[in-house]
Amino acid sequence: MNETISHFHIRPVITDLYQSKDLLDLSGPSTPPQPSTASPSASTSTASPSLFSSATSIASAATRRAAAASANISSPSSSSSNKEIRCVEGYGQNLYIGNSDGTVEWWTCEAASAGNGMNGWIMKFRHTLFPRRPVSKIYVLPKILKILIISDGTLHTLALPNLEPLPSSHVPPLRGVVSVILNDEELDWGGPGSEDPNYQMTVVVVRRKGLGVYKLGNRMNSIKEIPLPSSPTHHALFSSYLCTSIPSVPVSPEESSQNLYSIIDLSDASLTEVLPVSQIDPAVSEFEANPNIVVIPGENEFLVTSYTGSTTMGVFLNNQGDPVRGTMEWSSHPLSIAIESGYIIALLRDQSVVIHSLNDLEKPIQTIKLESTLDAFGITYSPYGVSVRDLIRDERMTPYRLKLLGGTSSTVSKDVVAQQASLDEGVVESNDHAEPLSPDVTSPINEDPPSGSGLTPPSSPIPLIKAPITPQRNASLQTSAASSNTNRGPFSTAIAETMIISPHSILSLIPTSIIMKLEGFYTERQFDQAITLVDEERRKGRRGEIDVDKSTHHQTMKYLNLYLATSLFEETLFDKSLDYLIKAKIDPRLIVRSFSDLRGKLIGSEETIDVFKGVKDILERINSVEDIISRSIRRNYSPHVQPNSATSPETSVLRKAMLEEAKDMLTEYLRRTRVSRRKGGGSRGVDSRKIDIVIDTTLAKLLAEKGTTNELLALLAAPNDCVLTELEPFLAQTPYVLATVMRTQGRVDRVLELLKEIAESDTPDPICEDPVEELAQQLESIKEPELFLNYALWLIKKKPSRGLSILKSQNTKTGIKLDDLSLVEKLKEINLETSNKYLEHVVVNKRSPDRSLHEQLLKVLLDQAEELCQDEGVKYHLEELDAEYRLEQSPRPFIIFLADVAPETPIKTNRLKMMLFLQGSPFYDLENASKRLEEIKELRFELAVVYGRLGKHRLSLSLLALTIGDSISAQTYCNTKGEIIPPKIAKSVSKQIKGLDSWASLGEVGRKKKEVKEGEMKGLVKDLLGVYMSDSKGTSRQAAALLNAQSVHLDVLEVLGQMPNDWPLDEVSSFLKRSIRRGLHDKSTWGVMKAISAGQNLEVSEDYLDRILQIPPIVRDGPGETHDGGENVQSHGNRDEIVSPDEGSIPEKEWNTFEEKGADNQFGESDVEEGKETYETTDQSGNGDHGLGIKEGYVVDDQSANNEGLV
Repeated sequence: MNETISHFHIRPVITDLYQSKDLLDLSGPSTPPQPSTASPSASTSTASPSLFSSATSIASAATRRAAAASANISSPSSSSSNKEIRCVEGYGQNLYIGNSDGTVEWWTCEAASAGNGMNGWIMKFRHTLFPRRPVSKIYVLPKILKILIISDGTLHTLALPNLEPLPSSHVPPLRGVVSVILNDEELDWGGPGSEDPNYQMTVVVVRRKGLGVYKLGNRMNSIKEIPLPSSPTHHALFSSYLCTSIPSVPVSPEESSQNLYSIIDLSDASLTEVLPVSQIDPAVSEFEANPNIVVIPGENEFLVTSYTGSTTMGVFLNNQGDPVRGTMEWSSHPLSIAIESGYIIALLRDQSVVIHSLNDLEKPIQTIKLESTLDAFGITYSPYGVSVRDLIRDERMTPYRLKLLGGTSSTVSKDVVAQQASLDEGVVESNDHAEPLSPDVTSPINEDPPSGSGLTPPSSPIPLIKAPITPQRNASLQTSAASSNTNRGPFSTAIAETMIISPHSILSLIPTSIIMKLEGFYTERQFDQAITLVDEERRKGRRGEIDVDKSTHHQTMKYLNLYLATSLFEETLFDKSLDYLIKAKIDPRLIVRSFSDLRGKLIGSEETIDVFKGVKDILERINSVEDIISRSIRRNYSPHVQPNSATSPETSVLRKAMLEEAKDMLTEYLRRTRVSRRKGGGSRGVDSRKIDIVIDTTLAKLLAEKGTTNELLALLAAPNDCVLTELEPFLAQTPYVLATVMRTQGRVDRVLELLKEIAESDTPDPICEDPVEELAQQLESIKEPELFLNYALWLIKKKPSRGLSILKSQNTKTGIKLDDLSLVEKLKEINLETSNKYLEHVVVNKRSPDRSLHEQLLKVLLDQAEELCQDEGVKYHLEELDAEYRLEQSPRPFIIFLADVAPETPIKTNRLKMMLFLQGSPFYDLENASKRLEEIKELRFELAVVYGRLGKHRLSLSLLALTIGDSISAQTYCNTKGEIIPPKIAKSVSKQIKGLDSWASLGEVGRKKKEVKEGEMKGLVKDLLGVYMSDSKGTSRQAAALLNAQSVHLDVLEVLGQMPNDWPLDEVSSFLKRSIRRGLHDKSTWGVMKAISAGQNLEVSEDYLDRILQIPPIVRDGPGETHDGGENVQSHGNRDEIVSPDEGSIPEKEWNTFEEKGADNQFGESDVEEGKETYETTDQSGNGDHGLGIKEGYVVDDQSANNEGLV
């Protein structure tokens, strides 16, 4: 550590205890102790005041009145004016005070008691020993939860932490005890929860004539006794070696007794005398020098003091009593000595604390002068550490409300302000919410115990409202988490191992905190050391090498980073401050406010933020970065530059460079802070949105000012919180960036206008490489038809392909509904080629049903084809294709051949599109199309398609079969009634040629399945055969293929009559054979059918006769004829009217199935019902009436449905 930084500083624990003071005395307490620090080279008498010497004064003055009032109001029955502190011990948050009136008090340090004027300390319990004699020594053993108390030669053992007496049968009180010796190696404690009541610790009891070695656990067991020539007064123990001060026995009455340091080996009870406590005659000495013995931890050495008359010498002894290491010297005799963390701490008789390092015994590293009235008499060392309030940290980390743009600051809590003011003035004002400390209230026992052994258990304690806080060794900086205590400011503690005791006060000697070290480095302008200090503390936190909880360490690191960052910023070390500004996670407005040209109106005149009070002074000095730079230049260069540091050319350049460096730092800080906040880091609260606005807008200003346009554009393109009105002045010279900002604001019309200006400008914008493409991209999101059409037509002029793609991308569902007919006309005025492409898109892709658009597209295709065919090369190419097609061995449709064989040329693409269009589109004039195609002799296939759709079958087939030689398409034409390119062929073409998918499916929209009647097909086949036979030269092979494919639909006699005589017989022999074979098959089939029919007729005839025979005779009475009985009887008439059918005849009607024939030979019920009259008939017995009819018909007996007959 730097020599100018103190290693230790004083912290008040409990001050002015048991002192009475007139409450109406407004003069204030006496001056508190004033510690001071002396450099190693300075003498103790002329030591300069320590940087932190006022710490004791602040806390002592703050608590004196409250403590005095408490002592007067609620003291026990004994007089408080005579009550004094005699000894102190503690561990964790527990402190035990032994007093001169025989009482032992248990105090705890709690955040809930921070406002009671006692630095968070509150007395939980007071135990009174019997008899009420002064308590001389206290020993705490948290490992086994025991406390040893010596009062008037009696050793009392109580339980920790609440001082409950233990059963005397287990741990009886011991009398005649001078002191107790503990083994330092057994004084380990792992914190709350590590206690082990069954563990046994070694306790050496010092009596007047010897030593008693005991084991203390649940019980106290005696191990052995070691006699001594006299009673030791002071001692220390490590392992089995005891260093003690024993009065020597004078040889003669004239000699006086002298204290000698001796080494006792407890293992063999041997004693070795070493040196005297005082090396001068007691008769001439001004005072009796007290012995001092301490153990050097980990070294197996003792340190003893020996008074030489003018000074006191420190001697290091090993376990044999031999001097080691060397000697050291104090100007005044030490009253008490302690060893802490490699330092030797001595309280001298002149009320000063002198600290040496074990590594450097020659000179003290620090001297602290105490107030003479303090009357400190001893130092106590606790190996466990005691939690005491860290007033410095609490004061530094108190929240403070800082006005960003000038003005005065104010603390967040008025209570904290009043309390701090009273601390500064040394007066504690009364608080209505906090009662003065009263032992009667805080202690469950406020009466003296009855006379007896002194070990009688007290009555049950009064339940406390709040449970005591469990002490933790690893929580030296504990902040209160209770929200009800937030108005009291932060509350934290630090671990104190060494405490200074006076009759009425307890002070702690604490290693200098990290906060005070940092402030010391700042005061000395040692910034590199400050950076190293903070970085090392952060690394300790990452490694877990801290004795505080993570939350407290995090808050402390936040303060350290902020203090270091603002200090570096004030010293114009902008680059170094960057990392610590980010780690501090401060409100960015705290830094932006210093840049007046950038903050604009982003920060209001009355805006405030919360900061730590410890950085208040620095922040209030940082008004603007220009002032900081000017102060730095004036401090470092004035008066070395001429005429002055403000106007010198050299400093002007330097000032500009430093300002640029500051802005670079701010840019990087805002950039990294923005990234962190976008990922979810950073503070969130009421001002979160405002913070984001300040970050984004200021960063955009810096980027625009520096010309970092790519990053600026990325910032503006992403979601951001920039304020447009603040950015516009910075973006006036960069229209493209301004356009980007307008885009974020939704000003699309303005964006298009700016991009158009950039594109039409004579000077290219280096930022925007392709403004036309930018405009096109923006145009894709436009939903206003008029605005879209205006800039789309402009885009067609600048970049036709891009404009056309945007027009094609529009549709009625997701885009803008356009009037295609009028748009095509407008496009013609701008670019004819683009107009034709858009027309093609509208008709083919959008499937527009507008007939005029289809007519226009056909005209475009025909015009292009006519223009191409005028070229001799194209003509020759087409003639070669026709000739090559005729030579193909395996016939295939001409359109397939064209798509497969022909090279990729404009005429090929044009013809394929035209073929598919002519076949698929239903919205064009066929007659006009045929007239145009007749004029272009190269387009015979296309003409055949149109002829087919016109129903000119003979002409279409002639073109296909004779002119082109496409027999496959000709046969397809016959099967589909004029459709040359069916969907299957169209899809095959689109698979071979990219970009024809929409053309191939043009005829599928609304397409219905065409049913070709057999008669029509036969007619078309005959027409095709006639075409082949009309030209007998070279068509026989195609005709033969047709005859073989369509032989079912052709009559052999008709074919033979039309067949040319010069056709080779072998080409048509297959057709003739198949036809004759088919005729014979039909003849045989009908012969079989005839025989089957004759058999069926015989079966029906037999069934008929059987039914006739079953009909009973019917007598038909004629006029005037009667039967017996007077009834009229008519003769039956001519029975030849019923004629049986000719069994061997063939009926004129033929039936397809036997079922149809049987149905015609049966008399159905419906036929019987029509035109018949019902007759009454008699049953087989002859009873009943008879009905009379006038014509023949079936008569059905009423009783039997099976009795049918023909009348």
